[in-house]
Amino acid sequence: MSELIDLKDKTLIDMLLEEQQQVGTPVGRFADAAESESGGQGGRFGDLIPLSAPRKGEQYAFQVDLDRCSGCKGCVTACHSLNGLDEDETWRDIGSLVGEGEQGPYLQTVTTACHHCVEPGCLIGCPVNAYEKDEASGIVLHLDDQCIGCQYCVLKCPYDVPKYSSKRGVVRKCDMCHSRLSSGEAPACVQACPHEAIKIVTVETNEVLAKSSRGGGFLPASPDPSYTKPSTSYISSKKLPDNLVAADAHVLRPQHTHWPLVGLLALSQIGIGGFLASAFSWERGGDIAYAIAWGVLHVGLLCSALHLGQPLKAWRIFVGFRRSWLSREAVVLGFCSGISIPALGAICLGWFGFSDYAAAVGPWGKVAAWASALVGLIGVLTSVFIYVDTQRSFWRLRISAFKFYGSVVLGALSFAAIAAGGVGLFEVLSINLVLALKLFGEWKSLHENAVTVRLVEGPLSTIWKLRLFSAAVVAATVVLGYFLGGLWLALVGLASVCLSELLERVLYFKAVNAPKMPGGHNG
Repeated sequence: MSELIDLKDKTLIDMLLEEQQQVGTPVGRFADAAESESGGQGGRFGDLIPLSAPRKGEQYAFQVDLDRCSGCKGCVTACHSLNGLDEDETWRDIGSLVGEGEQGPYLQTVTTACHHCVEPGCLIGCPVNAYEKDEASGIVLHLDDQCIGCQYCVLKCPYDVPKYSSKRGVVRKCDMCHSRLSSGEAPACVQACPHEAIKIVTVETNEVLAKSSRGGGFLPASPDPSYTKPSTSYISSKKLPDNLVAADAHVLRPQHTHWPLVGLLALSQIGIGGFLASAFSWERGGDIAYAIAWGVLHVGLLCSALHLGQPLKAWRIFVGFRRSWLSREAVVLGFCSGISIPALGAICLGWFGFSDYAAAVGPWGKVAAWASALVGLIGVLTSVFIYVDTQRSFWRLRISAFKFYGSVVLGALSFAAIAAGGVGLFEVLSINLVLALKLFGEWKSLHENAVTVRLVEGPLSTIWKLRLFSAAVVAATVVLGYFLGGLWLALVGLASVCLSELLERVLYFKAVNAPKMPGGHNG
């Protein structure tokens, strides 16, 4: 009878509060364990982290239970706080998958971080070996003190994991709370999740390789796992709909312009084209063309230094030559610069009145001109593969090689006009033909991908129109140079080619459809 009286006196809120006190949440279990003084982090989170280190052929990996993830961002906050990240910096993100299930609209929240891949693209592409894959745990670690801030790993990672810190001039990323794991403690994201949606598990690397090579079994609407072999696994007791897409798939994201790289690629390739034209016409005005081409090339090379967050460490860029295309580009273009100096020296000796010395070194100057041109062409090939190796469709081999070597040809024709003292009929016809072919190839590449089409028709439409206008200016300038004659119009033609190719290279970076893990509805 007294129990009935007590029940009548209780409100609904009182009953709900009593029920809440009896629910065994992870936070509640943690508090109970602390009060009972149960020893060690492993006792409290022993079901969320392995109790033994990986054996040979194994590594640690994240396991995400999609049924438990609510998108609360507790993991994001914990990661941010523990690692002392900047205000706009995150190492773990929350995204969503949307689609149509058997019972109607379907929404699935997803938590993502570094996947500590078996074949990490960031590690393979780094020119200074600032990444290492820990032999004991398989965790991909970033070495901040080795990083030069080139950001190539940002382009190489298909999951948008490495984050560049402009304040520090280096890239940073998730390390699975390596120091905590080695002490038997759970990573911040694992410990903070109120639903225990994230675990650390041990996986066999051979199984990850086999599973990833088949191209499936990772996560719907995410990048192809066959490229880097991610170790993260996403599990669910429910069958995920086949039509799932990322919630932010509709969001247009023009990529970073990378102005220093725009200058490096366009100007270095035009300058190398100038080396080639000068070598062909060394005795017929090629010296003037070579000197100008040398200046154009080195302005481009200087631009590359502006891209680095830690330029004083750039001397280490040769360290990754064995596996990094960026390192190979730096070494080959640096060698091209070095062997161009004898040719420039021979030219300067003649200009400053040392004709006897100039005659003595003249033949060697021509050899150096040819050598620098041929090495430069190899350097352009390394530039092509820097971007091909990122596996982005807009940067595939056919498109990148066509654009980069197209700039070389335009540069060669422009410098041929300078060497000849003016624009001839051959230069007029050739430059306009190459320019027309380049524009057609660019238009075709911009319309091969639905996202790129939307970018060019939307936020990048002004840049595309400027590119077309600049090409028209090039065509008009060379035609005018043919009828009016004179070296100065040939120089104006070269300047217009440089400007036009710079605009083309801006589109090359901004219009790429960069892969990433699923994001939120607002992108």
